[in-house]
Amino acid sequence: MMNLTTTLAAGVPLAAEVPEISPSYDAPWMDTLENVTAMVIGSCLVAIMAAVAIGGMIWLFGKLSKSGGAQSVGISIFLWGVVGGALIASVSALVRWGAGLTLF
Repeated sequence: MMNLTTTLAAGVPLAAEVPEISPSYDAPWMDTLENVTAMVIGSCLVAIMAAVAIGGMIWLFGKLSKSGGAQSVGISIFLWGVVGGALIASVSALVRWGAGLTLF
């Protein structure tokens, strides 16, 4: 006796025709989405640059006042800010590269 699932699956063709589907970026909200995304990325970069500047000032203050704690905190903020800024700045290129991949 055959299983119900096997019976139902027997009627399904193995090689189905896949329709030609390609992404379309002309939806009415795409311009707004691009503008909002650009504003968010720009705002993040400005905030990161402020954090890098503050981290540099804390590190410099720690150097001048011979405070090891301020030096380590300042250099940590500075370096993490540089890494974060590089990652945020590369998001746009990564999205453009990903959108250009042929998936279908």
